[in-house]
Amino acid sequence: MKNFICHAKMAAMKFEDKKRIRHRMFSFMKKTACLLLAVIFLPAFGSMAQPVPFAISNAPEVLTAASPYGEAVLTRDIPYTSHPTTNQNFNLYLPRDKGTQPFPLVVWIHGGAWMSGSKEWDNVKYLVRDGYAIASIDYRYTPEAPFPAQIQDCNAALNFILAHAADYGVDARRFVVAGGSAGGHLALMLGLARGQKDFGANPAVKPLAILDFFGPADLNMMKSDLEAIHSQKGLELLQDAGSKLLGAPMDEAADKAKIASPINYVSAAAPPVLIIQGGKDNLVPPAQSKRLHAALDRAGVKNQLVVIDDAGHDGALFSTPEVQLKVVDFLEGVLK
Repeated sequence: MKNFICHAKMAAMKFEDKKRIRHRMFSFMKKTACLLLAVIFLPAFGSMAQPVPFAISNAPEVLTAASPYGEAVLTRDIPYTSHPTTNQNFNLYLPRDKGTQPFPLVVWIHGGAWMSGSKEWDNVKYLVRDGYAIASIDYRYTPEAPFPAQIQDCNAALNFILAHAADYGVDARRFVVAGGSAGGHLALMLGLARGQKDFGANPAVKPLAILDFFGPADLNMMKSDLEAIHSQKGLELLQDAGSKLLGAPMDEAADKAKIASPINYVSAAAPPVLIIQGGKDNLVPPAQSKRLHAALDRAGVKNQLVVIDDAGHDGALFSTPEVQLKVVDFLEGVLK
């Protein structure tokens, strides 16, 4: 009987030992599997935790003295929003060996009837030779989004550039806005409508001046101004481009046209404006610039209207030495 009890105890002890061994083996295998999974997937989780860069731009390029900008450093396609579309970016041109940073800044907006164009279309390239930086911006076109998307993009670009001014070597306190044609319209909106938060404007930010190259100023009067000079080409473009901008036929969009017209934002608080207009322009009639000039005068805003008698809508006559001198003199007057 004692031998039976002894054998039973020994059998029970062996059973418990086997249980402990199996438990330890299972625990070991479990830890090993976890460790193996960690080794496999940890790099992936680690990369997911890394912050995504906000803006990745191309490496800077050096432009030679023979370029339209003179000797300059160009950085292309810098995005100004966290999730940019194709056109929400800008090119930055910095003078090379021209004085010291930070450089005064010109924010340039290209034309193209709000529905096309390129930030390469820049009427003031020569300013880089005179020590100015140029940020030439793109924006969403009307086939993608109607007004106010364009001015919202311009404000987003302006806000982004000024927030990163020190990184780019430009002076956040000495900047002007400028543009040609549809870009002139947007430059006027950018400079005059600083209180319009629906446009993305920061009222605390104010440019020192506006350069307007033949930009539409009063969309409600465009049709009658074009009819007065018998411009069928201008009327056809207005019906196409204006309707796409406002999201409705021009004849049915008077209220929207009023909101999108720079002349309606003229006030005594406006910065100085230089207006350059072709006397034979059949797309943006001279009457548009003359009406803006008169409105600025009434508000007591420093402004200058330069009419180039033989010029049409854009062209070489807008970059003659005489015109360049007028632009440089105007900027020096407001920046100094």
